[in-house]
Amino acid sequence: MLIRLILGTFLIVVLGPLAASADTALQVQKPWSRATPPGAMSGVVYMMIENKGNEADTLKSVSTPLSSSTMIHETIMKEGVMTMNHRMALPIPAGGSVQLEPGGLHLMLMGLSQPLKAGTTLPLTLTFEKSGPITLNVPILPPGKTP
Repeated sequence: MLIRLILGTFLIVVLGPLAASADTALQVQKPWSRATPPGAMSGVVYMMIENKGNEADTLKSVSTPLSSSTMIHETIMKEGVMTMNHRMALPIPAGGSVQLEPGGLHLMLMGLSQPLKAGTTLPLTLTFEKSGPITLNVPILPPGKTP
């Protein structure tokens, strides 16, 4: 019995912080979206993803119950033409960050089941290769507003 108690205490004291550090290595900063007009079928989400860990991680997928499909997109201006390219994954470097912002990287919500209304939030789950899922509520701002 004493051995189990000592072993259990050891696991909590020594290995507990390691598990906690894996959970907190990625931090999502200032997520936001904009309200959509009635009948709009797409929306967008922006944020900064910061990796305070010593290992790179990769955003593999994004989901929300409010859209039929959610993708990682990048807006690119080439020869005066703006295009949006789908990205299968988004690397987050160790000790670095990735900014999702208008005119650059963003999360595209397609097939919205309802309009995004200002003053409400959007449930969103980001799934990372190493860190697993992070679920957050994204504030929806009025059209034309930024945080």
